[in-house]
Amino acid sequence: MKIITVPHKTLRQVAQPVSTVDKKFLGFLEQLGDTLAKKDNPKGVGLAAPQVDESWRVFTTLLPVSGNRNDGEPVLRYFLNPTFLEVSQELTFGDNPDEPILEGCLSIPEIYGPVPRHQWVVAEFDELVGTELKTRQERFEGYAARVMQHEYDHLEGRLFIDYSAELDLPLYKEKGKKMDEMSSEMVKAFYYQSLAK
Repeated sequence: MKIITVPHKTLRQVAQPVSTVDKKFLGFLEQLGDTLAKKDNPKGVGLAAPQVDESWRVFTTLLPVSGNRNDGEPVLRYFLNPTFLEVSQELTFGDNPDEPILEGCLSIPEIYGPVPRHQWVVAEFDELVGTELKTRQERFEGYAARVMQHEYDHLEGRLFIDYSAELDLPLYKEKGKKMDEMSSEMVKAFYYQSLAK
């Protein structure tokens, strides 16, 4: 599947709930998972339906069962109609305050930035069991919680660069193996450019 990039209008829409699971939707889910699993250079850890130009409230993640980035073989999971029931009071830029995690996005190539995220979230979501939707709850912490929030933002038409513009946080452009910090004027200009008409 083709991953759309800013300023595509679907990236700024609030996605619609999934209510019907039919053959077409099951095929879509399989393709969404395949697209994430096969994405290379850069690899991704999450992909939301709006990123492939479908305005459905669904995303897939590719994380180890523990939720830690480098802790075992990644497993593909699908989250339909997710909501957050509880979130931590504490916001964090990552485990190490001196080295914030720089988030990236497959829909915003070569741009990275720090984003304040809840340390943990309790999510409620639908999972597919055969062709039936079953609702469940699960707590996510640390990096997994960060990925869940990033992907959930996509369902709300929100991008990680929005935090940079709103909170005056830096953005970095990847140039080879280097990261060049963008000026605050460039960050604002890039943000406004990302707002699709």
